[in-house]
Amino acid sequence: MIIITSEVMVAPEHWQEALEQTRAHVEASRREPGCISHRFLISPEIEHCLFFYEEWRDRAAIDLHFQQDYSKAISKNLTAWAMNKVKIGFHHVLD
Repeated sequence: MIIITSEVMVAPEHWQEALEQTRAHVEASRREPGCISHRFLISPEIEHCLFFYEEWRDRAAIDLHFQQDYSKAISKNLTAWAMNKVKIGFHHVLD
């Protein structure tokens, strides 16, 4: 299993749109083959900060996920709206 974590601080003027796209992205991602878990959290400590937590079966499932139009769109938009360098981590879980 591979866990992906990411964190982005969204510019306030794009916050509502970011939330809408994030909700749609997470719902679509959960239906993908190989997705074990996919969720996002709103930071209680940092204003306009989103944290993503994803669990994927393997790298092939992640590669397919990143090829989806909705994945490309949210990545592009969140990068453009970010007030920080988007943090992303890949964590390999050993059985």
